[in-house]
Amino acid sequence: MKENPLDHIMQPKSVAFLGASNSIMTIGTSHMLNLVRGGYKGKIYPVHPKEDTVLGIKAYRSIMDLPDPADLAVMVIPKHLIAQTLEECGRKGVKRAVIITSGFREIGSEEGERLQDLIDNVAKRYGIRYLGPNCMGVINTHLSFNITWFPYKDIPGSIGLISQSGSYVTQTLSYLRANGIRISQAISVGNQANIDMVDCLDYLGNDPYTKVIAIYMEDIKGPKEFLNVCRHIVPKKPVVAMFAGETEEGARACRSHTAAISGRGEIYRGFLRQAGIIIADTFYRLFDFSLALSEQPLPKGRNMAILTNSGGPATTMANECGKCNLSVPVFDPETQKRLKEMIPQTGIALNPVDLTLNYDVELLYIKLPHIILNLPYIDGLLFYGIFGPIHIREKMEMGGDLVDIPMKPIETLIKKSCQAFTKIPKEFNKPVICASFFGREDEAVRIIQDGGIPVYSSPERAVRAMLSLCEYREIRERFVEKMT
Repeated sequence: MKENPLDHIMQPKSVAFLGASNSIMTIGTSHMLNLVRGGYKGKIYPVHPKEDTVLGIKAYRSIMDLPDPADLAVMVIPKHLIAQTLEECGRKGVKRAVIITSGFREIGSEEGERLQDLIDNVAKRYGIRYLGPNCMGVINTHLSFNITWFPYKDIPGSIGLISQSGSYVTQTLSYLRANGIRISQAISVGNQANIDMVDCLDYLGNDPYTKVIAIYMEDIKGPKEFLNVCRHIVPKKPVVAMFAGETEEGARACRSHTAAISGRGEIYRGFLRQAGIIIADTFYRLFDFSLALSEQPLPKGRNMAILTNSGGPATTMANECGKCNLSVPVFDPETQKRLKEMIPQTGIALNPVDLTLNYDVELLYIKLPHIILNLPYIDGLLFYGIFGPIHIREKMEMGGDLVDIPMKPIETLIKKSCQAFTKIPKEFNKPVICASFFGREDEAVRIIQDGGIPVYSSPERAVRAMLSLCEYREIRERFVEKMT
């Protein structure tokens, strides 16, 4: 297999870091701190013209003084020093670089163009492949490798992220963690002057830890190559993209951001559909779709069941299903009869199934889902009704001496029921998507998310995530048919 230029960037055994010092007030130091404290096991060679040590690690005066050629050089140094430093990398035998420094082609000045041309010429002369400039770095969670400004504090995941915005690779990490969304690798491509999005797609397409690829894009360089690589990837794993630059205002912002030349929205949307990419029109949907696609089996069709213990969310889910061309078929009479015998007298057994604020967790999490997903004409389950012991503890605190609830048996029952619930998608090979107005502060939400079932903050978002599963199944079938 041909080596991808990102192999040594995303999986380096040694890193030369230029631009860090012992002052946390410098940007380079913050980047290197994540490398040092993030658990990376490879060699780190700080390069500093004056310091003997940087962050407790022996420093070297220049790249030429390193004991060995590093797999990767990371540069957070003044822009006028980049070409010279890249020249030293070439002479030393360092063949890969990440240039975080900005001030090149993206600023639209003659000076920026000149400096960009300088580093391009050096890279070509020595066969160096580099990411950037004007990027925020990369993360490989499975190697605890992080050279961005923000720490990654979660366990490794399976969503690979490619972004023309450094913020979407870094400033989103707290949001992702709070919503149970975990990444495998993240690549900030910056200006794409040398390594571009096609290289990134090819790399993540072959990465065994990445199940879904999420892209924030402002333009496409080399559309033919982009289309070809997507056609190889999409039959194996889904690609979700958020495209900025649809409007004139957005296109203008893209040009000043990463030197991107954007096209009209409808042209790009048509192109992305041709490539088999699922389109997300907001940041939230980019990660909502990616989460569902990374964790749930694909539905065989568009017939959905809705199970809830509250009428409002059930109605909202059903209404959103109608908007998304997802069917919510009425259950057959025999199934309705069976469900009515199990649910409260005030409940509804038609589809949606509404238990009307019932706290029988075994019924809600285990018995009813098994009956519903066993129906051959139901392809997936939308669920609302996650309530953990936190809510009962709150009642106890309010009641003081007035109430006495045995918490241990309740906590054990809820935990076991939630854990059993997380096994249902695999058991039936059908997707389960949840909604809850509570987050990971609720133990039940946490157990279900950590067990591999997505939990979204609104019924509408849950339905849209289910739709992405249906869309990818249909896209993949279409691609497979073309290949046979």
